[in-house]
Amino acid sequence: MQRIYRVAGGTAQPHPLAVCDAAAVLRAGGLALVPTETVYGVGVCVAAYAEVAGRNAPSDQSGYGRIFTLKRRDVRQTVPWLVAGEEDLDTYGVDVPPEAHALARACWPGALTIIVKASDAVPAFMQADDGTVALRASASPVIQALVRACGSPLAVTSANTHGAPAPASFDEVEPRILAGVDAAIDAGPTACSGASTIVDAADGTFRIVREGPLSAERIAQVLANASTFDQKGL
Repeated sequence: MQRIYRVAGGTAQPHPLAVCDAAAVLRAGGLALVPTETVYGVGVCVAAYAEVAGRNAPSDQSGYGRIFTLKRRDVRQTVPWLVAGEEDLDTYGVDVPPEAHALARACWPGALTIIVKASDAVPAFMQADDGTVALRASASPVIQALVRACGSPLAVTSANTHGAPAPASFDEVEPRILAGVDAAIDAGPTACSGASTIVDAADGTFRIVREGPLSAERIAQVLANASTFDQKGL
């Protein structure tokens, strides 16, 4: 039975019952509709799928499989991860450039997704074809509470049909998407109303794949400061 929880938007402490019940659904492999600070997303608990071997994704009936069915998107595409914080760059990434850590320290939690080389802790089917994974620490109190309650990152992508606008409020979620999840949390309008900025740091250079609420100028500023810091040897 699907459950929908309504929590105060922007609250620092989402209701424990909503978090507890939604986390239980996620840990069991279910699919949840969740509010980030950028857009609403559909996602699963990574730990619930971490034991799946090979590059073959779980079945279409699984929570992970239903992400792609609902979005009408190719299952070979990957889903970004919402993590706890900067330390997860080295847990789920390898050969992470120091500048990527600088970006995380300056901009996490927040609307910045960083692409890095995936470590062995990332299931093969959750890696992109080039062996990378996209990580973000969300500023949403709901997401932060769910990551803690699950003890795991969440694999979350925007809750929209592929090519359609991403919903910036619960009311904007397509009815068929809402009907396709096992649990949903309504926290009202999101704070940013736009998808996160994405920076590709996998090869040691830094390329903005998508500019969102976090500006290119801010990214450049952080990277310049990190470079100056390294050159001074401080």
